[in-house]
Order: sequence, then structure tokens, then C-alpha cells
Amino acid sequence: MKYDVIVNVGCSFMNGDQILDEQRKALNEENKLTPGFYLSKMLSVSLINLAASGSSNESMFVRIYDWVEKNKVFKNPLFIIGLSGTHRMRVWSEKKNRYYDLHPGRINDYKGDKLSELSEKITGLNSEGENLQSWCTWYNKFIYSNEVEDKKLQRNIMWMQSYLKENGCDYRLHNSLEDSLGDIKSKINYITFIDDNYKEYDSWFEYLCWQMKNIDGEDFENKKHRNPCPPYGKRFCYGHPSPNANKELAQRIFEDLK
Repeated sequence: MKYDVIVNVGCSFMNGDQILDEQRKALNEENKLTPGFYLSKMLSVSLINLAASGSSNESMFVRIYDWVEKNKVFKNPLFIIGLSGTHRMRVWSEKKNRYYDLHPGRINDYKGDKLSELSEKITGLNSEGENLQSWCTWYNKFIYSNEVEDKKLQRNIMWMQSYLKENGCDYRLHNSLEDSLGDIKSKINYITFIDDNYKEYDSWFEYLCWQMKNIDGEDFENKKHRNPCPPYGKRFCYGHPSPNANKELAQRIFEDLK
């Protein structure tokens, strides 16, 4: 099939976050060096980037739906989707009159000014940090269920697949951070990653860590806590996939399309 546009969807792993300006300039390229960017070059089609740092999966599905509804001019779009973690959630801010993505599982990473900034972003008040932190702690303890959220995600993916098919859209999907897809993998256009020993990985992050350790002789866990974090060579750039990693993912999707 001849695609007329690539739509790049995901969280920071798909958004080219922390890829340095110097790297883009070295390639004489102003665009973010995302997987979608490289795939669009391989297929010689235009690119739309709907990825966003910190995005929840629900927000991705909303952006996909909104884009399809507003862009009927494209007849054969290809969506490449990198799923985020199920702990991220889409929340409504009555004060700001808009949605935000929140990660209750990492609320304790926010302290002092960072917590105040998050509070202002979500509630409109920088004084609500402790209340926001308490709510997230309560949610983590009494409400959140990894199993329930995985099942919810799987249902949403099946609905998304039907919607895209009805609207003449193709897609390829992978887990950027963690495996949450269970038994539906054989029913969807799913990308896995295979190492040199033919071991299959259901998470792009885990596969990159394997490459880093077994090919590059480096260890992500030992490097990510350095302050400031250095680039990690071929696989990671300040904790996110490097241009090389993004190009490899694009090649993996390209091979699957063939």
C-alpha cells in the first residue's frame, strides 16, 4: 500500500525528547529526529508528529481520533504508535479548563519548586502541592490496579484498531516502556524486538538496554543516575532513545510493512 502520510504517536520516547540541537544541525535537519521522521524518509511521504512528552495512552488515542476526524483529505495514513506506561493518566483541570497527563506513581519525584509547578499546572494553584501529592498517594494505594489498567488498555487498542480500519488507516504499534498487551498481540499490528540470540522483547526500552549492555558494553542502570546525565552513546541520549535508536526502530517498522 502507498501511504500518503506518517503519523508519529507516543510519549517522550517517540517525540525525540532530549535529542540535542547539535545532532539535528549536524544532519542539517530542523525536524525532531523521531522514528516517524526516519520512516517518512524511507517511504518518501510527509510526516505529522502527535507524540508528546509524558503522554498517557488515553491522550494518544484522543489525539489519533481528533486527527483522523479533522484530516479526511489523507486517504492512506500510517500511524506508528509507541505505547506509554499504564500508570500515566489523563486528568481534567477545572481551573485550567483543559486536560493534562499525570503520573501518580512518580509523584514523590516532585519536591519543593517542582511540586509547586506541577500543582499550578494541574490545579491552577501552586499551593496545592501537598494535597495533590496526598491524592496521588491515596490513588496509588487504593485505586490503581496494574491488571485492571492493562485490560482497559487492551480494550481501547481493539476499539482503536476497528476505528482506524473503518477510516482507511493503517498502523503499527509497539510498547515503548513496558509490556501491557497480554493476549491481544496476535490480533493487532504489533512490533516486537529480537536480539542476536533470538530472544523476543515486548518493550523497546528493554531491547535498547540489551543492546547497550551486550553490544556497546555499557549499562543503563549505572549511567542514568549520573548528574548531569551524559549521552549514552548509540542507544540513549539523556535517558531517551538516540537518533540511531530511532532510525533502527523505523527500519524495524519498514521491514514489517514489507
